[in-house]
Formats: sequence, C-alpha cells, structure tokens
Amino acid sequence: MNTFLCNVSLTLSCLSEKQYSENSIQRYTRIYGSLNAYLEKEEVTYSPDIGMKLIESNEDTPFGTKCKYSIASSIAKLNDVYECGTIRSIHLSLRPACLKIELYPQFKCIISDYLEHCQNEYSVVQQENIRRRCVVFLKRIQLRGRKSTGEIIYDDILSYHESLSYMKDISRSVEESSVKGFLRYLAETGNASFGLHLYLDVLQTNRLVSLESFSDGERQIIDSRREESLEFSAEDFRIAAMELASVHRNAGYVDEVVEAVQRTVLQHFLFLDLHGLGYDPVIANVWTNSDAVRATFHSSSWFAARRTLRLFEDYASDGEVALAGRYIFKPRDIDLLPEWCTRPLLAFAEQRLKEKLDEDTVKNDVYSVLRLCKYLISRRLDSYEELTGTTVMEFNRQDCHLSSKGKNACNHRIRRFLKFLSREGYVSNPALYQAVSTAGASSESIVVTLNEDEIKTLKEYIQGAQTPMAIRDSAVILLGTEMGIRGCDIVNLKLADIDWKNRSIRFRQDKTDTDAWIPMPTAVGNAIFRYLKEARPRDSKNDCIFVDFNAPYGQMTRHVCWRALRRALPERKVHGSGFHVTRKTFSTHRLRNNVHPGMIADAMGQRDTASLTPYLSLDMERMSMCPLSLDELGVPMNGGGQA
Repeated sequence: MNTFLCNVSLTLSCLSEKQYSENSIQRYTRIYGSLNAYLEKEEVTYSPDIGMKLIESNEDTPFGTKCKYSIASSIAKLNDVYECGTIRSIHLSLRPACLKIELYPQFKCIISDYLEHCQNEYSVVQQENIRRRCVVFLKRIQLRGRKSTGEIIYDDILSYHESLSYMKDISRSVEESSVKGFLRYLAETGNASFGLHLYLDVLQTNRLVSLESFSDGERQIIDSRREESLEFSAEDFRIAAMELASVHRNAGYVDEVVEAVQRTVLQHFLFLDLHGLGYDPVIANVWTNSDAVRATFHSSSWFAARRTLRLFEDYASDGEVALAGRYIFKPRDIDLLPEWCTRPLLAFAEQRLKEKLDEDTVKNDVYSVLRLCKYLISRRLDSYEELTGTTVMEFNRQDCHLSSKGKNACNHRIRRFLKFLSREGYVSNPALYQAVSTAGASSESIVVTLNEDEIKTLKEYIQGAQTPMAIRDSAVILLGTEMGIRGCDIVNLKLADIDWKNRSIRFRQDKTDTDAWIPMPTAVGNAIFRYLKEARPRDSKNDCIFVDFNAPYGQMTRHVCWRALRRALPERKVHGSGFHVTRKTFSTHRLRNNVHPGMIADAMGQRDTASLTPYLSLDMERMSMCPLSLDELGVPMNGGGQA
C-alpha cells in the first residue's frame, strides 16, 4: 500500500474512533477515492501542498463533489495525518454520541438562571437556541474534567473555539456569541473568571495579542518585571482602571471616548491575566508600543489606548485622574545618548537638586550640557576623558544662540559641569573649564511690533467674531494688545481675578512671581463678558477663565494665545515673534503717545522701567529720527550721499 492510501486509511480509522456517522465516513471515502483516481491519472504523488492547491483552484475539482466545505474538511484532516500522524483536535467536531452525556445538575441550574436573567431580551425560540449552545459548551467543559464554572480556564475556551473550526464562519460566530454572553453573565455573577468572555471574543475576531507575538527584546523586558508586577494583580488593575471610564463619562466625554477607555483597559487586563502578569508601568509601555498591539488598534484608537494607560499610571501613583493633562510620548534627548554621557550628567543634576535649586534651573543646566554632549557624539568621542580644550573651544564657536545673554548663560552652565567632571574624576585636566569663553558681546535687537495693517486686521477679526473659537480668540488678543498681559498669565487668569465693579484685573504674574493690578479697558471687559456668556462651556467646573471646548473642559496652555493670534493674522510670518508681540506693541504704542515710563511699567506689572529700555532706544520710528552720516563713520558713499 502506498503512502497516500496508508494515510487515507489512518484518517478514516480516526474518524471512526471519534464516532463519526457511517454517512460521514462514506462521504470522506468517496472524496479520497476521487482524489486517488486524479493522482493516478496525473501521475503525481500526493503532498499537503498539492491538496491545498486543489482547494484554492477555481477549476473543476476531481473530488466528485462541488461542496467546498466537504473538500476543505477532507484535505485538512488528511494533511494532519501526513504532518503529525493523527487528526488535530482543531479539525474534529464533537460527535452526537459524545453529546449524549448527562450534564451535571449544577450546570443545568446555572443555565436556567442565565436564561431567566435574559428572558426579556430574547424570544422563546432564541432562548431555546441559546440553551442548546450553552449545553453543548458545558458538556465540552465537563468532558475536560471541570465540575463547576469556576474551574474553567483559558485553555478550555481555546479548545472550544478550535472544536468549532468545522463550521462555516457565520454559524461559528452565532454559536460563540451565545456562549460569550453566557460567560459574561458568569463573570458578572462571580461564577467564572472575568477574562474568559474577553478571550473568546479576541479568538472570534482574530485580535488576540499573545506574548509570542512580541519581539525577543520586548519579552525579556516583560519577564524581568514579572515578579514585581504581581504585587498589583491583573484583576486589581481591571477594577481600578475601569474607574477611568466612569471619570470620563462624568466629565462629559462622548460615548465613543468612554468605550475606547474601556476597550483599552479590558485588552490590557486580558493580556496580563492570560500570561500570569500583574500591572506594571514598564510592561504597560512595552505592550502599548509593540507592533502586535499597534496592529490590533487602528489609527486614533491606538493613541487613545496609549493615553489611557498613561492616565492610569498617574492615577496609580498619585490617586488622581488629570484628564486635562497633556503627555509627551516622544523620547527625551537624554534617553538617546550613550550611558557614558548620561551617567555623569544625571549625577550632576542630582547634585544641583541637593543644593536646593528649583527644577527649572536644573533643567536649564541639563539642557545646556546636552548641547555639549550632542556635539561630542557627532565628533565620535567615547568618553569625557577624550575631551580636550581644543574640542571645547570648537564646540563653543559653533554653538549659536539667539542672544549674547543666552550664550553667556549656556557657557556658564557648561563651565560648571566641566568643573564637576574634574572633581569626580571623569576628566584628568582640571583647567578644562577655562576653554569656555566667559562672556559674549552684548547686543540689542530692534523691537518687533504689530504694524498698522496688522492692527487693522485684528480689529476686523474681533468685530466679526461669531464662532465660540473666534469669540475666545478676541478676548485673548485684547488682553495682550490692550493690557500687555503675557500669554502665560492670560491662561492662568481666574474668574475671581476680575473686579467687574472697579473694572480691573488682579493676578499674580507667573514670570516675576509678583502681583499685578491693572485697569481693564471697556473693550477688554466686553470681550471677556461675551466669551463667558456665549462661548465658555457651561459644564466646565474649572475656575480659570479660558478653558478647552472639549471635555473635560480643562485649563488651556499658553499656546492657545499664539494660535489665536495666528488665526487672526494667518499671513503674518515673522520668525521669533509669537504672542509676546502684543505686549511689545502695547508698550511701544504708549511710549509713542508720551505716556510716562513709570505708568507703562505699572500697567505691564514690571518692578521698574529698566525693561522698557529697548522700547525707548530701538523703536524703529524714533531711530529714524536720529540718522548718522556714513561719511562721519569713514564709510564712503557714491555721490557723497548720507544714510
């Protein structure tokens, strides 16, 4: 007997052992007989590849039947015997003889309880179908040795799912959907693990994210955090994280957003529970950024999933949910540097913090040193010990800044870092810091202000404001142009800061940490009042004047001021000139109108008039009133003209 006939015999014997009916076995026998005749005619030897090609062929098949299901099922079973000597369970259906077993009384009771629970949702015929499907499911579970629904494990669900592979997709979906609802009921009543119905759902929809689909590096990171993660079980994570959905709903988010939060939590819970893990921020980050998860979530859904887990990370550590928080997900510059660069830098930053310096000061130190580190990497240095005075000077020459003040500040921080490297033994040359220049030439820039055409355009934009966005923009712009308030202070203004009776605004300045009490022009007051009445979301519980239009209606960042100016002046393209130009325009116009500098300083919330010097000395209009002859400066002009 040749190999083909031998494997056909084994296949039919296996079907007989699994109690397939005589009609079914005869059907398989006819198909295999037709296939054997085809092989002899074509003079080819059977292989699993040939079988698959015959299934996929659109031509007339040699199987003696046009039923594609019967052909595919026959080939799948025969190929299993060729590959592993027996038919895989995934290609075997549970035969009626096996289903004749008596269901445990406890299983019968829980099915009855479930049908009573959902009797108002389904018709009598639908309930009978659901009963039949649940009975079949529990008989399969019973055959696997389970005596209660609480003993059902994930492997039981996988076995059940594979046992239905012989069905057509639509029939299989109906069967599994009924069982899925039953498993959900068991979970909600505490009679089964919560993850079972989720697992059947991802098997049904082919959205399973398993640990095997991760890269070797990702699996190593997850395994390294396994023990630590178990301190926060997957079930505890599910219960705690589902509160995020309630918080979003109470904050006014639409149903789609709430459902996205729930979907993320349940997907991550299933991954953790399925692989015996607990919640851990590192594991959550690896899971979120893996290719397997990116393929499961689509476009904006993945971004929502990433933000949900970051929200929960903050909630788990602080106990608060900052819905209005904005997260930066791109890697920090310091994370992209080699360890020889970062280790001393982090030690330097830690030492600076121990000196009771504020975080912003330390961040500036780190930022300046990062500029040096990036240059060293570009020069292919492998350690600070290779640093020479020449290298430091070359870096200093190419390190450009917008102002001499910024250049001097950066140099001062780098000198401090080089001294630290010497003290800690990272460099052998103690005088290396002297290669950094101590000062750069001071300079002043001409003050950039809004011109008359731009001011006219702003007035037209404000007068024509009709949408909530334009109404808010108008109030923001007028606070800058008519009161000279900084963007960072505008977004921090509270409802209580406005004294409507005395027509003034009192607030604490973010930059100088001093109080400012400024008279409020009528135009500004009207614009703010209109915004509060017509545009500000009424559901917002935030005490700031300017809030987001979308839930949770949180405080805006100062970028809203710059965006407001850009929307009002879309054609304006002036490099380095953001919303602060409104403050410069406010000061300059009052100087041109001969307002005393002391009064301007008070109106701008300044301690003295020193900051107004550039506006006095470098105002374009006043500079044009003091021309110098270039001849007097030794610059010859053709025809003897003057500048």
